[in-house]
Amino acid sequence: MEFILLSLLLGFFIVLIFTPVGERYLASSGLYGRDQQKPGKPRIPTSGGLVVTIGFLTAVTFYAGATSLFTDTILDKELLFAALSSATLITLIGLMDDIHIDYKKLLDKDLEIEVGNTFLHQKADLIFGPSTSQEERVGLSQTTKLFMILPASFPLIAAGAGSWFMILPIVGEVHWGLFYPLVLLPLGLLFVTNVVNSLAGTNGLEAGLSLVTSLGLGIFGYINGQLEAAILAFCLSASLAGFLYYNNYPASILPGDSLTYLCGAVIFSSMVIGDMEKFGVFIFTLWFIELLLKSRSRFKAESWGSLQDDGTLDPGYSKNYSLTHILMRRGLTEKQITYTLVLTQSVIVGIGLVIFSLGWL
Repeated sequence: MEFILLSLLLGFFIVLIFTPVGERYLASSGLYGRDQQKPGKPRIPTSGGLVVTIGFLTAVTFYAGATSLFTDTILDKELLFAALSSATLITLIGLMDDIHIDYKKLLDKDLEIEVGNTFLHQKADLIFGPSTSQEERVGLSQTTKLFMILPASFPLIAAGAGSWFMILPIVGEVHWGLFYPLVLLPLGLLFVTNVVNSLAGTNGLEAGLSLVTSLGLGIFGYINGQLEAAILAFCLSASLAGFLYYNNYPASILPGDSLTYLCGAVIFSSMVIGDMEKFGVFIFTLWFIELLLKSRSRFKAESWGSLQDDGTLDPGYSKNYSLTHILMRRGLTEKQITYTLVLTQSVIVGIGLVIFSLGWL
């Protein structure tokens, strides 16, 4: 137990201490994102998931190494490192999405610039400065991300993660055979990764929801003796806690897809390794609702809104295409929206822990 606590503290403090370093590095590298719901839509460093990834990987590998050297704890390292490989691949894909900029848009602006002594200064303003509130980063296309994310399931498939058997209500026990590793597992990873990325748009929302969800998975896995799944989930939650110190309203750094993709991959890996799929489906209730709302706009609507003079947000749509839109119409501020959704997720996770621990589902 002491090594679990040490691992969590290690992940937490690495992210807490090095996030300011990451902010300066990302800023000097030109990795900015628009904080859409602040006056003037300022640019602040994005892709904070890189720092969280370092803290998470360090925490998990420290635990694996410490238990091997100093305890007789039986740990399936093949499953554990398969999950780390999958999470790392997913994070790299998220980073590629974060750094992709529409340079055609920038070049179109460059045509209006007179080449002279101030050219370099003006060029820098276009890329880094506050000259426009328009977001140049466009990310990868959905099709590209689809084909890039699927190979991230290969480490989990190779390690034999998950169970080919599942007990379903009414139907009873179902044997999936090769359909599970070849179809269900890759599609599950793709689905969870994208769904976690869908409910976003306010400071601290993605990290807060993922923290509560991973903490719930860690508790459920630990109670049921699924140590590998619990360690993955606990280390992610500890790393996210350190990140939230800076990402909470008003954020000094944005998570980027590198964070949401990391969270999705780790949460999914924890569910699969710990055979907690049913519990995982239950605690994903908020994201399922978000998915249904987004589908009404054919997944084109954004979750953020426009800042009003009184600090509230206007969704900008005649219909609700996100859970954030529903709360915006109730006159909530950005900070209140984040806290409301994270608190709601905490209640859902708490109910799930009670129901599934007592064997009611």
